[in-house]
Amino acid sequence: MYRRFFLLHGIALLLIGSWLWPVTRAIWDMIDYNAFYILNSHFVNKPLEQIFWALANVRAMDLYGVIFLTLFLVVYCTDGEKEERRKRWMQCLYVCIWGELGILFTKECVERLLQAYHYMRASPTLVIEPAVLLSEAIPWLKVKDVAESTFPANHAAIVLQWFAFVCVFCPWKYRVMAVPLVVFFIIPRLIGGAHWLSDALVGSGAIVLCIIAWARYSPIWTLWTYLTTRDRQVCPKCD
Repeated sequence: MYRRFFLLHGIALLLIGSWLWPVTRAIWDMIDYNAFYILNSHFVNKPLEQIFWALANVRAMDLYGVIFLTLFLVVYCTDGEKEERRKRWMQCLYVCIWGELGILFTKECVERLLQAYHYMRASPTLVIEPAVLLSEAIPWLKVKDVAESTFPANHAAIVLQWFAFVCVFCPWKYRVMAVPLVVFFIIPRLIGGAHWLSDALVGSGAIVLCIIAWARYSPIWTLWTYLTTRDRQVCPKCD
């Protein structure tokens, strides 16, 4: 249990370290710039694609994303025998609790820490020229394609945390089905230019690794399993 706990924290530190160290930061910057050019430039002079991705970057679509990811967990929870369904509903409740804790940690700890050090990373649409601004191409929609502070990517953190819990709790068929959903819900912000790729991979990824470490490979999970198990004669251990 504790080996995985410290391993996940170690990977998170390596991610952040690679982003802060000037030598590897140059590599991340190169990846960021190339990823933005590839994703953002592919729909130049393609009005139908611009409308599609503009719709995907409207804030109201975030709500539909949450509904869809929730329905995915509902399908998982209702698949199986009675006792198995009960176990899965408890897992789903646990995921929801940690989802809220993850948002709170990002907002109240990570973002305030970055503000304290006066770190503001502008979105690629404010840094790179030329860039396709969906908000200008599709002016009748309120598209999120500009941000003065992008690190970490809160939207990506929620989706990646959901995916991490799917990988931890769900069978392989659900993990495979979850992959295209993760890509679809994260990539609009990258295509629109509201975030850099490293905002999601480094910033959000490091946060999710730490959350999973505490949620699944700490005594908190052991206690939760014990409290939600009908047979409490033996306190189960984390594997």
